[in-house]
Amino acid sequence: MLSFFRGGPKLVVFGSRNISSLNEFLVDNFKGVITDLDNALEISDENSTIVFITEPGKRFAHYDDIKSIILLPVSSDEFFSGMFNTIGNNLILDCHIAPGILIMRTLGDCEKVIQSVQETYGGEIYPLHESLDRGTFNDTVICFTDKPIDKKNKLSDLNEKTLLVKINYHELNRKIRNQALRFLNEGLVGVDWNEINIRIYDRYSKYKLHYDRLCIILDNFDIGLVLGETWTKDYPRFMMSVLVYQVRLFTLMYPVEIKRILLGLEYLDDGERIVDLDLIFKNKKVDWPEAKDKNTKGYDRWQLGLKYRREILEKLDEDSIKKLYRIEDEIRKSRV
Repeated sequence: MLSFFRGGPKLVVFGSRNISSLNEFLVDNFKGVITDLDNALEISDENSTIVFITEPGKRFAHYDDIKSIILLPVSSDEFFSGMFNTIGNNLILDCHIAPGILIMRTLGDCEKVIQSVQETYGGEIYPLHESLDRGTFNDTVICFTDKPIDKKNKLSDLNEKTLLVKINYHELNRKIRNQALRFLNEGLVGVDWNEINIRIYDRYSKYKLHYDRLCIILDNFDIGLVLGETWTKDYPRFMMSVLVYQVRLFTLMYPVEIKRILLGLEYLDDGERIVDLDLIFKNKKVDWPEAKDKNTKGYDRWQLGLKYRREILEKLDEDSIKKLYRIEDEIRKSRV
């Protein structure tokens, strides 16, 4: 599904007189990695915590005050709970929360989206490092990207402009949740959403497995917004009806692009066809020959499906492929 925004890593500032011992403690007990800020931001996600260590008494820490940076692969809640229950807290004399980070997806005119967000919430535009340096625990840094945000984003994926907003992370997160779609549409000048229906038919009736499998692809390919799901009837032949599960969504992709993805999902690696996925656009079924291009003119449905399956797998990350194969194994077992 198309995601509009997500959180970034949580940033924490510790004041300590024994920096080397605190470094060692965080590495040994929380699998921390001592690194620099750019690398920490590059490989972290919203379930990570970045710890800045300074000398004690730095209520508003700046870059020049930071003596060490440690990336922890745990959420801030889990981290603080762990610190409270260990002797590690004896190494810390004071603790402060750095500004929160939100990452917002943009489509089309990114500058127009940034301007609209600034007009709505105020704030000042700075590069990322400067926003983090200027921000306090009551502030939030909004980063913008035109790349999908379901997974980790590289620093190179982010727009060089960020918005430092004088609203704390939780309050801004709540406010922006209700307006994210509006901001997304601000950048889409002259671009229309397409409404499509995807119909799932399986003679073995394992619709939940096929739906979960489809959702992996919807998430990874940023296809669109799911508007609803329902049971409906399809009529493959005259006077013959079958029950199908229908997913309705809005998308910015061309229907033929989605049809190619659905064709790839109909098949397994060995060429077995396990499901029928129909695409309905403007009350008309998009037939499989429409998915051909100049390079696939002579392909039959089976060849076309295997080609697009290979392309799907090439674009998925390792975790998503494992999830896909796990569901496909369940589908196979259901047919024995």
